[in-house]
Amino acid sequence: MRFKTIIAILTLLSLSSCTKEIPPSIKLKVEYSDKSKKEIPRIYFIDVYKDGKIFKKYERFRKPHIEKEILMDSLTNGEYEFVYLNFLNQSLTKTVEIKENKQYTISINPDYSDYKDFIDKSLVRNLEDNQKVEFFYKSSGCFHSLEGNLIVNKKDNTYYAESRGSAKKLNKKELDAIIKMECELNLLQKGGCTTNDHYIVKFGNEEKEFNDRTCAWEGWTNMFKQINLKYNF
Repeated sequence: MRFKTIIAILTLLSLSSCTKEIPPSIKLKVEYSDKSKKEIPRIYFIDVYKDGKIFKKYERFRKPHIEKEILMDSLTNGEYEFVYLNFLNQSLTKTVEIKENKQYTISINPDYSDYKDFIDKSLVRNLEDNQKVEFFYKSSGCFHSLEGNLIVNKKDNTYYAESRGSAKKLNKKELDAIIKMECELNLLQKGGCTTNDHYIVKFGNEEKEFNDRTCAWEGWTNMFKQINLKYNF
């Protein structure tokens, strides 16, 4: 009996010594929040901080390169921050805290923006019955020149959109897409793209102008795709 007990103990010790503990890792996914887009988004850097200190830097044109999936392995416990610029050149941070030996997954979405500070001031959101907001769009570059317009009005507590003879009643998702574009206009910063997308937003006697030279945001195109209103430039 004692012999069998000794054998069992030795077997357990042998198995435990052969079991190698796998250190924690992070799988970093660089992708669009719009899942219909499968290509890798245009993003120029991702700075990785560990416990407040720079840990690693991924870049578009220098090694280590930014890829659709990046595996960071053999990590130690701590707080990891991933800092990047979205399409509107807004600095965003994703944070993950490693506490145990497992693989963590986070997504970097350059087409996502934090525009919540502008929602309450949205002209479209605050429309009253028989009021309207007009959007005018012109895109010009080395080889193209395009124009478009959109009128959003409210009647009997219902929103409608109209563009060059096409009109429709808006559901909540479509309305939110227009409000999102309107709010994101306020986040536009200077860019170096040769294509300039010029926006004018009119409400009564109030008029605002914005210029998009990011070559990446495509706010007008994305908005029209979501509201599914056919138009001709």
